[in-house]
Amino acid sequence: MFHKVKSAIQIAALTLTFFLPFATAIMVKHFSTSITERGKNTPLLFGPKGDRFDLTISTLFFRGDPLSQLSMADFQLLDEEKRGLAVPLSLGFTARKFPVVGTTVDYFIARNIVTKAGTVPLTLGDAVLGNECATTLNAQIGDHILTDQVNLYDLSASYPLKLKVVGILDQTKSADDNAIFTSMGTAWVISGLGHGHEPLNEETANDKLLGKTEKQITANASIEQFIEINKTNINEFHFHSDLARLPVSSIIVFPKSPKDGTILKAKYLKHQKIQPLEPNKVIDELLDVVIRLKRLFDSSYAITSLASVLFLTVLILLSLQTRKRESKALFLMGCSRGTICMLFSAEIIILCIFSTLFALVGAYALTFLGSDILQLLL
Repeated sequence: MFHKVKSAIQIAALTLTFFLPFATAIMVKHFSTSITERGKNTPLLFGPKGDRFDLTISTLFFRGDPLSQLSMADFQLLDEEKRGLAVPLSLGFTARKFPVVGTTVDYFIARNIVTKAGTVPLTLGDAVLGNECATTLNAQIGDHILTDQVNLYDLSASYPLKLKVVGILDQTKSADDNAIFTSMGTAWVISGLGHGHEPLNEETANDKLLGKTEKQITANASIEQFIEINKTNINEFHFHSDLARLPVSSIIVFPKSPKDGTILKAKYLKHQKIQPLEPNKVIDELLDVVIRLKRLFDSSYAITSLASVLFLTVLILLSLQTRKRESKALFLMGCSRGTICMLFSAEIIILCIFSTLFALVGAYALTFLGSDILQLLL
């Protein structure tokens, strides 16, 4: 306590030395636990041919834009196998920067997710918010959230859709907490594959029409398109495609048994369009890369720690030189050389204990803050 400045410098140097390896180890462990648990809770994943890491991350954590799509026909083929619960997902859109996930009610059943308030999305335009999403947006049931514009400079892009909040999910401590869930139909409307506009009939003004025959009426761009789905206009929304052709980003399957899962995966191993994945194995491959990077960082930390130890050794030796009179006074008072050595060693141990505590507190604080950052990155 007498040498306050010197002690503060030593504690700061030791804290920084201990902080980096502690923080890396804790964050990697936290990341590994959360991502592995998500993978274990998703037995099988079917998606378009391509990078398996991108497909797994986008499906499990709703991050990234799907480069290619399956179709509802592919989903129906999987569902007709009757070997488990198949759940389609439509990804790639956001609302207030939160991912919008189009799916069915089966998703919440399979994930064992319940609503904290309200219901799951049942009709077009309905949305249910994850727990963290609702807290961040300060949203309540009955509020409206506008989806983000895909491309401000694309004149052919669909208009943003006004989603009605009908429910808030209970906390799951997973990626579901930071997502907005809608029905598949709503996701297709967001993508522009479906839309609603004022009815076209004999009473429609001629300046809103491109052509008119006995069998068909063709409207121009001036026709009013609805950006909100409500009870008065829900029947005006329609899709300009057959249901079987509408896109699906990926399909999660929860098999009835390990045997059913194995048979289903084997059947699609050589499929030209669809690739079957076991997310748990893909996550293990991803974690293997993370562990290798951690080992590289550990090597650099070892070199940094050695440099810090040498610096502190020099500092301690210089300190002992400046405290010769103190050591001599202790010796004249009757302290043996061993006792004097123990006193100085105790000072170093106390400094190391405080530095370790500060480093651990900082590392855990960074982990809790970094968990949100990791979810955003994923």
